[in-house]
Amino acid sequence: MESLKRRVLVVEDDPSMQQLISSVLSEDGFRCETTATVTEAYQMVNEDNFDLLVLDRKLPDGDGVRLLRRLRSKEVLTPAIVVTAHPSVDTAAEALQSAAFDYLTKPFEPAQLLEKAQCAVADQMLIDENLFLWKTLKQKYGWSHVMSRNPPTQHTYIVAAKAAASFAPVLVEGETGTGKEYLARAVHYFSDRAEQAMVTVNCGGFPDELLENELFGHEKGAFTSANSAKPGLCEVADGGTLFLDEIGHMSSAMQIKLLRFVEDHSFARLGATKPVTVDVRIITASNQPLAEMVQSGQFREDLYYRLNVIPLKLRPLRQRPEDIEPFTKHFMQQFDFADTKWITSEGWQKLHEYDWPGNLRELRNVIQRAGVLTSGEAIKPKHLLLQGQATASDGAVENPSDESSPTSPLLSIEEMERQHIIAVLETCDGDRRAAAEILGVSPSTLYRRLNKYGIERDC
Repeated sequence: MESLKRRVLVVEDDPSMQQLISSVLSEDGFRCETTATVTEAYQMVNEDNFDLLVLDRKLPDGDGVRLLRRLRSKEVLTPAIVVTAHPSVDTAAEALQSAAFDYLTKPFEPAQLLEKAQCAVADQMLIDENLFLWKTLKQKYGWSHVMSRNPPTQHTYIVAAKAAASFAPVLVEGETGTGKEYLARAVHYFSDRAEQAMVTVNCGGFPDELLENELFGHEKGAFTSANSAKPGLCEVADGGTLFLDEIGHMSSAMQIKLLRFVEDHSFARLGATKPVTVDVRIITASNQPLAEMVQSGQFREDLYYRLNVIPLKLRPLRQRPEDIEPFTKHFMQQFDFADTKWITSEGWQKLHEYDWPGNLRELRNVIQRAGVLTSGEAIKPKHLLLQGQATASDGAVENPSDESSPTSPLLSIEEMERQHIIAVLETCDGDRRAAAEILGVSPSTLYRRLNKYGIERDC
């Protein structure tokens, strides 16, 4: 049983404090080893594995926080508690910025130390479990292109991988631009239906009559212009996956018709008398919380429970800031300028300070624009055009006083979007197709926005 005890390295030069910490933790089942110097602590951590570090801030040959920074630079992720006799806001901030789990101020109650130690080890166990599952996921399913560093998002992909092997309906929820369709495609392509079609229907893009026809098809003569029979997308997806995007926009009348299809996978074409039965896996997505829509009567409860067998939730980018860097580098590689351009520290700061209302889709567009706008190698804040900012040519500065200043609060969302579209159009010399690609929308969507904001008259 000794080998199963959680191992702690106590780095403390005061013999009485060293004894106190070791005694408190040992009584709770920790196995403590001690040292009084930074040099010996660094050597011990490099040569052996510990479950927790307790580091004094001031040591005879150095600083516990600097030791932790050095360990983190070597990718030693062991949780650490920093102990200091000189408390201050700056000290606490410095400890936490150095990736310490927590800090303690001398003198402290033994119960405080024990609680923080237990929490640190429990938290690390959860992280280790996620990392293990994540590595297994990559090895088993080949999802090496999924690069999230955010534990809840990693867990979502782990659940998605398990769901891929089943026939159960999947509901993906998340804000616009968080990667819902990407996740849905991952579920499809790592299922046994991967060689069959994945058919996507945007439920918010059709009125009821057209959506019903799009899903279920029609027979010849079903309506005036029905000169020939047409299979619906439910039939096209037979043997594969039907992905219903923005399901929350579906009307109550269409929800009833979809419910019947979900229950037995059969339907009748418009104008037909015989039902058609298909074998499809159903994945749905919504940028609105369907549970709240059920409570308000906007979405059918029975349909919700049939679709929400396996729920997958994607967090917005503002709640997963650790993903900004890996996705930025991924997009730079995707647009073929990762080897020729680099982002300055001020540029990285601007990316991390922004709220990203458009999530990963907006980040992708910002990085693509930056690659186009930057004639040199360095991507600076002025090249990272965010919503509401005017366009900047290479060498221009958006705001002479502060080039990373936030958007004016007086601008409405519509005005921010209008200025954003104009900036991209100017960057593309008025090429609307190129602008649509940079904005991440279809040309028809861009044309509607141009008409809505009267941009065609202004440009």
